[in-house]
Amino acid sequence: MSEHQSRYVQCPVLVVRVTESQVMGDTVADTLRDELLALYDKSGAVHVVIDMEQVTYLSSAGIRPLLSLNRKVREREGRLILCRLNGDVEGVFVATRLINSGRVMPATFENHPDVPTSIASLYQKPEAMA
Repeated sequence: MSEHQSRYVQCPVLVVRVTESQVMGDTVADTLRDELLALYDKSGAVHVVIDMEQVTYLSSAGIRPLLSLNRKVREREGRLILCRLNGDVEGVFVATRLINSGRVMPATFENHPDVPTSIASLYQKPEAMA
């Protein structure tokens, strides 16, 4: 009898698209947190890229799920990257100093313009990241 070969490939990067346009309030935030953590745990991935193009409003409650996921990702020695932030949402992250555009000092989250750039940044050597 031959040994069973798995038909699934485990990927070190989980890419998630947030489809909620307004991430605010405890109910939405708690649901998003639970979904993100469950996806991450089930995936077995190390890194996470979150596509937030459809998010037009993000409250302080909406940041909590991302912080929870970031904590889990760092436990696996991974990186959490946000991408495709609209101007208002990016402004919330800059104002709270959770991302910075100047890269003067490390911020909680990384921000890239799109998913391919985000994934590519995971595999660049530190000196290549200016």
